[in-house]
Amino acid sequence: MKQQLITIIFALGILNISAQTSSDSKWLSGSWGVRLIVEGGVELDKASSYSDWVKGAQNIVDNLPTVGHVFTNFTHRAHGYWFTLRENPYVDVAKEIHPEFVPSLENEKIILDVIDILHKGGKKVILYIATDGPSARSGTRNNAEYKAAWENYYNAKFDGDEGLAYRTLCKGYIERFKGLADGYWLDHVGGIAGELTDFIDMIREVDPSVMIASNGIVENESSNKSKYFKDENGDDLEVDSDGTNDPDGRKYKIRSFNLNGSYVDFTSGHPTPLAWGAPPNSWAYEEFTFPEIVDAMASYDPVKHTIKHAWMPMRMKWTSPRANLMFDVEQAYRFVRTLTDGGCAITWGNTQTNGSMTKEEMDIMKEVDRRLRMRPMPDYIPYKRPAGAKLVGETKTKD
Repeated sequence: MKQQLITIIFALGILNISAQTSSDSKWLSGSWGVRLIVEGGVELDKASSYSDWVKGAQNIVDNLPTVGHVFTNFTHRAHGYWFTLRENPYVDVAKEIHPEFVPSLENEKIILDVIDILHKGGKKVILYIATDGPSARSGTRNNAEYKAAWENYYNAKFDGDEGLAYRTLCKGYIERFKGLADGYWLDHVGGIAGELTDFIDMIREVDPSVMIASNGIVENESSNKSKYFKDENGDDLEVDSDGTNDPDGRKYKIRSFNLNGSYVDFTSGHPTPLAWGAPPNSWAYEEFTFPEIVDAMASYDPVKHTIKHAWMPMRMKWTSPRANLMFDVEQAYRFVRTLTDGGCAITWGNTQTNGSMTKEEMDIMKEVDRRLRMRPMPDYIPYKRPAGAKLVGETKTKD
């Protein structure tokens, strides 16, 4: 029988008390978080000369006490063949596959030190995995070389079973992260070698205590595709305009985060792709997406449902600190309060320079944090649809 725990989660002034099993902790409900991007492989070695991620982690701990969790990296933020750890109990990656897949032994300490600092500061840690891994078909100038090296390895060592080879490679790192990682966020699942469900089963076999999200089909097993809001005819709702000064005339669908799946514990929270013209602070999320998931969490059942989670980039590009910053303090505070007050979770996809969050984004986060520590917490400015914002087919905008 699993040991029962009474878990007291203090999140942003809300006290939630629930009886849970030690392998099924739903600590993410009501939490807000930020991101600290640690590079991987040869890129980690290159960037280590000018980036100080340990300092970046300490900055988060020192400046954002109410942050409950931090996203950081199992693999590089975009390329799944660059890992943050080097040593693996099942394979000498540098010698048997390719030396650029892993950092130096000295630099693999970076991710371990980052996690240590975050945990000592009371933060949970969720690791990002680009699950196309070494089988990624594009991405860097060395991709053909990487792909050939990987194929040579799994054909020789695993009799051509690429899925088993990839799971074994990752299993070695999952074992090393056991007790350090509190969760995993799985990306690039359309390119994973083998079955995604087998990969998730492997993670749970190694560490059944972690929480898992997948930006893919297991979020919503009934439809096997991402869910978007529909109109009464079953057609996708689309945003026609974000307001009178909308700089991008493209129309875009509205992402729903109200997804469930037996293989995942929380939703990926990935918004409508920025490349489609959808800004991360879209009014449509406040009018459609967020009310839906707050309502869903009101009847949340940890056995049947996933925690509703939003992962919102702060700029018009996920990781570029030079891209347009889309949030101000008021909207950022409203996003956090709206979701965490309703038992949902939010993670900011903030950018960084030299291993630390950019100053203008940190300034916003610090003010959000300051307000969350006030008793009573100050009210946020209620949502109001921007002037000129409308859906496709609406003949006039709402007041």
